Amino acid sequence: MAKILDKSELIAAIVAALTAQLRETVAALQQAQAGATDAESRPENKYDTRALETSYLAAAHTERAESLRRVLAQVHFWRPESPMAAVGPGALVALAGERVPPLVFLTPFPASMTLDFRGRAVQIVTTNAPLALALAGKRVGDGATVRVAGQANEVEIAAIDPPIG
Repeated sequence: MAKILDKSELIAAIVAALTAQLRETVAALQQAQAGATDAESRPENKYDTRALETSYLAAAHTERAESLRRVLAQVHFWRPESPMAAVGPGALVALAGERVPPLVFLTPFPASMTLDFRGRAVQIVTTNAPLALALAGKRVGDGATVRVAGQANEVEIAAIDPPIG
């Protein structure tokens, strides 16, 4: 009998990836803040907008860091059920078809990324993404039409919560 995937390991990989993104964002934020307040950034004339542009960049990094912190807080408290009979939040779905990722993990939080998990690429998607909406409620063997780059692709649900590794 195949071993059921421990989704806590997959969630830990998501947390690690998000934490790395947060570290990178905070470093970029600190660099932008330093640049915005640096004496070299003082406007040389009324058309010089370097400091203003750098402060806008710092604000964008601040928003991104806060967004990542919110997602991390959600991920820490989320415990998806296992195994699942139908596709929904917390399902790891193996797909068969063209132009779609072979493994998709549906999450209720906005954290789209591709992870290398146990030597396999897993696409992490939020449940309101077009791919997740097309798969929602489907069971093994069901087909779905997924739009990728404006083209309709037929996929089949090959497995839900398959063992990996």
